Amino acid sequence: MSKRTIICACASLLILSSTAIPASAAKDQISIEEIQKQLQALSSQVQNLSKVVEQQNKIIEQQKIELEAQKRGSKKDFEEVKKIAKGGNDSNVKITMKPMPKIEAIDGKYSFQPFGRVHLDSTQFNDDKKDHANNSNFRRARLGFKGNLGKDFKYKSEIDFAEENVNFKEMSLTYTGIGTTDIKIGNQKPSLGMEQTISSNYIMFIERAAATNAFTRSEIIGIDTISSGDNWSLRAGIFNEDAGNDDTGEDEDVSFDIRGSINALGLYDLETDNVLHLGLGISHRLPTGSVQFKAKPAGDGDNIVDTRSISSVDGVTIYGLETAAIFGSVSFQSEYFKADLNRSNENKDASFDGYYAQGSWIITGEQRPYKKGYFGRVKPKNPFDIKSGNYGAWEILARYENLDLNDEDANITGGELNNISFGVNWYLSDHVRLMANITDVNTDNKAVVADDDPVVYNFRTQWDF
Repeated sequence: MSKRTIICACASLLILSSTAIPASAAKDQISIEEIQKQLQALSSQVQNLSKVVEQQNKIIEQQKIELEAQKRGSKKDFEEVKKIAKGGNDSNVKITMKPMPKIEAIDGKYSFQPFGRVHLDSTQFNDDKKDHANNSNFRRARLGFKGNLGKDFKYKSEIDFAEENVNFKEMSLTYTGIGTTDIKIGNQKPSLGMEQTISSNYIMFIERAAATNAFTRSEIIGIDTISSGDNWSLRAGIFNEDAGNDDTGEDEDVSFDIRGSINALGLYDLETDNVLHLGLGISHRLPTGSVQFKAKPAGDGDNIVDTRSISSVDGVTIYGLETAAIFGSVSFQSEYFKADLNRSNENKDASFDGYYAQGSWIITGEQRPYKKGYFGRVKPKNPFDIKSGNYGAWEILARYENLDLNDEDANITGGELNNISFGVNWYLSDHVRLMANITDVNTDNKAVVADDDPVVYNFRTQWDF
């Protein structure tokens, strides 16, 4: 009902009431002037009421905007919401806070987002032949920035400060303007290896398997093409050496890497959440100096198997086969690596290999995510909240691994190890995880220390943003 309608109705009532007064009460009749005064007072009251209603409507509209923003997952700050409620947003920037601060242009072309990870480890050895040093340290302590750099360009810069050293991790620029294919240039991980190319925030065990550590590489300078669909992935690139290498006056190594994968179950049934991953990778390397393969017990301590420097190597070709599966809360992952060395100066060619197989059961029912050839972040259904009786997600693990760095025909004996590992992971929230591993190490008489078989206990407190 409008304000004018209310006034007219009230005036009519007053007029009718005045005309209905009997003649005997004429002396008590209300004059026209008094009626006008009452109408003016009533009009003033209606105007005040209208202002109150208008203010309440604004509050309701603001609440609707806030509820709609929450439904969309948007975390606009309160000032921005107030601007929208007033009928417009004069800012060309939006700010979000989940899971980390992000500043972004309204059109999305430019953005800036800090991120980081901290892995605080403690390692204890039950020694056998050799005295391995117990230690506690920051296995990883990284800070970085990523975002958009104009239309079709993305950047990422990450530095690791672990053990109070400064190391380049990923420093890359990616062009995304070619359909399903991205082109990435900079310091980055080469393609070979499923476990190696999965983020350390998401891997099952505290340390990657010995074969992964021996035959794959961390970030080095290169250019990579990355193509993918919902159930397939393909990467191919050319790589140089680590970005931190100084000028030695010699040519640097060059390698050619390619890796492809499919989710066979996803190709067969687009609606299934289960996964059967099959992958193949090849890395052909042209070294300019010596070559060395080595591994530590449970990823920590001194090298326990080691070929030491192998000279006169013209080329190295490493093959990687991958299988992985997810069926509900159970997941499996396995890789096999084989390294063939072509040598000159009458040296015999050499060959080494290794593999691992590991399985996981998330006993609280969560499913490990999988996308485009990689496992992702486990997110607990009920994040840890002791007041509400929620205790996050719990996972139990088992792994068997082998690494054979012996080739007696080529007169190279780096040793062989066989590890059995068990682990427990506790996911308190999406970004906080506690981990505990125990590894029984078994080496042969060609190892760095013959038949050195320690038991290793690893513990990690992990958080990232």
